[in-house]
Amino acid sequence: MTDFDKYLEEAVTKDLPSSEDEADIKDEDTCSVQELAAKFRLQYRPQDESVVSLKRDYVLSLGADHRFTRIAAGLSSTAVHIYDLETAGGLKTLQDVPAKENTETSATICGVQFLDEGSDALLVGTTDGMVRLFDLRTSGEQARFEYKSDPEAQFPQVPKSLTCFDRNANSRIICCGTEQYIGSVHLLFFDVRERKQLGGFYESHQDDVTSVRFHDRNPDMLCTGGTDGLINLFDIKQTDEDEALQNTINTESSVHRLNWHRNVYDKDIISCITHTNDFKSYECEEGDEVASFERSDITEAIRRKNAGNFNLVNAHNLEDNGVFLLAGTNYNRGEILRSVSVLSKEKLEPLANFAGNKQIVRDSLFDAKRQLLVTGGESGIVSVWTQDATGNVSNSGKLKTKIKSHKKTPY
Repeated sequence: MTDFDKYLEEAVTKDLPSSEDEADIKDEDTCSVQELAAKFRLQYRPQDESVVSLKRDYVLSLGADHRFTRIAAGLSSTAVHIYDLETAGGLKTLQDVPAKENTETSATICGVQFLDEGSDALLVGTTDGMVRLFDLRTSGEQARFEYKSDPEAQFPQVPKSLTCFDRNANSRIICCGTEQYIGSVHLLFFDVRERKQLGGFYESHQDDVTSVRFHDRNPDMLCTGGTDGLINLFDIKQTDEDEALQNTINTESSVHRLNWHRNVYDKDIISCITHTNDFKSYECEEGDEVASFERSDITEAIRRKNAGNFNLVNAHNLEDNGVFLLAGTNYNRGEILRSVSVLSKEKLEPLANFAGNKQIVRDSLFDAKRQLLVTGGESGIVSVWTQDATGNVSNSGKLKTKIKSHKKTPY
């Protein structure tokens, strides 16, 4: 084994960043290995993996193009790694978007999104208050979207800190959410093609905006959530904020992540993962609760004992419009990663076991057509998971590492 291999092994298995102090926290399965195999009918294995850096960079955000053939991994350093995703699930390193230079604050990634239906235009959001547009064919920055103070606006001063962003279904509009600043919270809108600021909504949230999600088919429909516990639904065709606000749902918690789903009647459903790792979902038009599961409920469903270690990662759509929750634990550096199906308002069913996980997962993507999952997390690993047709769990994915170049690349 070379010195480099020893360093990599140590970086991956011995000194991983952790979300919690695990020294005195015990956890274990609530059933035997045989029962686990029987309960979780799908077994996934890591088809391919890549370490994005030998430094302690987290993978905070993942994005995929429309065809799910290219993956962007946004790091805590503000750098972005781009991969081609092969049909069988292999990762091929394509290029890097360098970390943002000359930041006055300790900025980090707050989102990565591909633009349009292609795979060459990439939006990168950073917490220092801007979203940058890159053309991956030229590795050049094409535009910056950042707030310009308007003295005639009702709230001319906006914090230089973004928490999240999204682009709409036709890639014409970007919406950014901000932290609370001098008692005000902002949703800022930009026109992508004309490279200009359109305005904002300033009254619908009372605390930090933590998630903004455009509808995947309707470019005018937007939902937003914040630490005030509110989920707001907007029709952005209306420029007046009061007229644009279609519905407000009070989760009575703190919103961490929002997602769009559809039920069997093709009605829109909004799901919410809270900062306390609970899951809630609501019918879009009326705001009626569809499902609600506390942290302890989902911990029990993935067959673990200690809810204190539990980590709810994401909610994904299946091809038949079903919904599954990806969940793990912080115990033993995140080795447990499993999913459960949401069957009804009160019922969860074990679905898949992801054996061989090496990190606490922060973000995930799911391709329903290929039944393929991509994860990224606190050890700086991008993993591609595929179903094991034999029902056996193997660790055939080879862990590749990416050494950062120290050469500065001018934009």
